[in-house]
Amino acid sequence: MRVLIATKVLAVFDVLKDIKDVELEEALFSGQIYEDLAGSQLAIIDFEDVVPHPYSLDMLKGVLAEKGMLFVNSQEFLSQPDRWLAEARAARGELTALPEQKAVAFVSYSGGTGKTILALDTAVHFARRTKMPVLLAEFTYGESALPSMTGQDMPRRLFDLATQLDVEAPKYKGVTLVPMDYEYCRDLPVRQLAQYFEEQMEKHILMVVDSRWPHGLISAVQDEIDEWFVVATPRIDTVENARRLHHELEKLERKASIIINQKSTADSLVLAGFEGALDLPRVRQPDRLEGQLGREILSLIYGKKNWRRYEPKGFFANLGRRFSSGGRVSSR
Repeated sequence: MRVLIATKVLAVFDVLKDIKDVELEEALFSGQIYEDLAGSQLAIIDFEDVVPHPYSLDMLKGVLAEKGMLFVNSQEFLSQPDRWLAEARAARGELTALPEQKAVAFVSYSGGTGKTILALDTAVHFARRTKMPVLLAEFTYGESALPSMTGQDMPRRLFDLATQLDVEAPKYKGVTLVPMDYEYCRDLPVRQLAQYFEEQMEKHILMVVDSRWPHGLISAVQDEIDEWFVVATPRIDTVENARRLHHELEKLERKASIIINQKSTADSLVLAGFEGALDLPRVRQPDRLEGQLGREILSLIYGKKNWRRYEPKGFFANLGRRFSSGGRVSSR
């Protein structure tokens, strides 16, 4: 049995050190604790001793509560150590591996490729399957698409969120939304926006960015992005634009790949000789956000083998059959 210890109270170590079937795992940084929760049956945590890096303590507490992890503080444990160890041994199994913190961006030179739907479906499906905090940030020049896509009124947007500490971001199906209001934000220092997003990343496991490229404010988050997904549809012009943007991002030393959205079997001629990272089929009513597109993208982000643990049994067994109708996912 593995016990995670996040406390400076030495008496906890004295109690546990001679118990033969107990393996101790020590961690005081919030990131270490998050990583070590998987595989542990009991966590002894004094939050006043924890260093909130890279995650906030509130985010960590939320994960513990959401996942039903058995955890106590040092005082509670020392008052009844035999009881807590017995409960940990009796608990069913252990917490499965938690998703790694990531930040991804969906970009294109122009609209009409479906990148906003892909970004939203990815974020919603991540929240649906993992129950973990996820953020969707929008970088547009015109009117935000998020209110119409979600059916929610969003009077508070990035300007208010970055300048007023008491303003909370809107949420939709477990996703924290940061809609853009460029006309107001354009005069803010980029560093102020960057600080806001840094604070948000401390509270979220996944950050999804939906952006036009180039964008005057994207530098507020671009150094945090792990992977850029250039989105195209199976038309010659959008494919050529995707190639150019992909090349531009690679010159900037950004990890980038191309996603072909809304592909059908009739598009083979247009895409002859072209190899992207992921082909997504045309689906009916993608705005219902049922995860048909998001789950494939999450498999690309985390790797199919890693993501399969979050999907219901039988989904990956049918992956090839569903994609034979027009989609393809690359191995990773």
